[in-house]
Amino acid sequence: MSLQVDPSQPTAFKVAIPDDEVARMVRLIGDTRLPDQPFVSEASWDYGVDLKWLKEMKDKWLNEFDWKEVERKMNEWEHFKVRIEGVDLHYIHVRSAREDAVPILLSHGWPGSFWEFNRVIEPLTNPPPGQPAFHVVIPSLPGFGFSSSPPKKEWSMGDNARIFDYLMTGVLGYPAYMAQGGDWGAFITSFLGSADFPACKMVNLNMLNGPPSTRALLTLPLLFLPTTWREWIYSKIYTEQELQDLSRSFAFLKSGLGYFLQNNTRPLTIGYVLYDNPVGILAWIGEKYKEHVDPTILPDRLHDILVTVSLYYLSGTAHTSGLPYKENNHLFKEKRHITEPYGISRFPYDIFLNPLSWVTKNNPGEVVLVRRHDRGGHFAALEVPDLLVGDLREMVAGHWKRLV
Repeated sequence: MSLQVDPSQPTAFKVAIPDDEVARMVRLIGDTRLPDQPFVSEASWDYGVDLKWLKEMKDKWLNEFDWKEVERKMNEWEHFKVRIEGVDLHYIHVRSAREDAVPILLSHGWPGSFWEFNRVIEPLTNPPPGQPAFHVVIPSLPGFGFSSSPPKKEWSMGDNARIFDYLMTGVLGYPAYMAQGGDWGAFITSFLGSADFPACKMVNLNMLNGPPSTRALLTLPLLFLPTTWREWIYSKIYTEQELQDLSRSFAFLKSGLGYFLQNNTRPLTIGYVLYDNPVGILAWIGEKYKEHVDPTILPDRLHDILVTVSLYYLSGTAHTSGLPYKENNHLFKEKRHITEPYGISRFPYDIFLNPLSWVTKNNPGEVVLVRRHDRGGHFAALEVPDLLVGDLREMVAGHWKRLV
């Protein structure tokens, strides 16, 4: 994976959406008409986004949301842009006051953003006495947020890993760092944890999955058996926890893949539909937050959903953010084994929770942490920042000094 770096230096960046663009977004939200009743009698989340929820969120967006206040909070951190391989890469860089701080790269996925990590910045950079400290770097993936679109077709998560590694080593000058990510960020972090990127010494992933084991493939015909028979046989093969994990994964595969198939085949069709349609983005993205966030935490994160949806609309990336699904089909065949020490943080409401035996078999690096939390979902840094920060601190306290 060769790197061709553009001869540019980082420049300071400030989040500053023009007032007329914000006003236009508000006008479009207010002008959007929604049906009085669901198209199907008594239909709710089982048919897609719930109409009552969508209307309530639309009203909240109009009457309680202030984008300029969001901008003010975003600009409390230092933002930058740098051009690498034709990508104008946006990132936040917050250095700790501690000289022994560990550089960490945090990578988001879809439908997330750099702001997904806003609650972990302060505890990572300014920890209590006796806890490890971090220099935090949070890029926006190409085609997301304030980063430009990928410069060519077939731009992969491996390409993102390459430019992110250069950001850490070539631009910011860190000789060693660790990485963390979920969703597409987990793919990027998996690449960084391989032998191709020696500066990345350790990685942590939420939503780290591996292909089915040989045993699992041999049991696929059991899916055609009556449910009670199948469940009885599986109970003899898997632990109760593994069965719970597989049940959640199967449920997603059965009813949650609609967005994946659309983006995987025709991302620009849905992209152009959403591009100038803020309420459409709310429906498309809001469904994922509703399904993949811990329901006990979701009521406290409704404002965060509106921040994310506004960011997708105002940055003009609702269409380009779907490209990774089209461009990364090969990832499910491509070898990207983690060879460096790695940690696995698992949250009960994540999308995929394949058995750990599948994961560790595919990734021969040293497993230095496996933590199964009892709360949280797909957007761990946003939902349960305390738990994710705790895992990162534990990994660094126990292993960093021997790795550098």
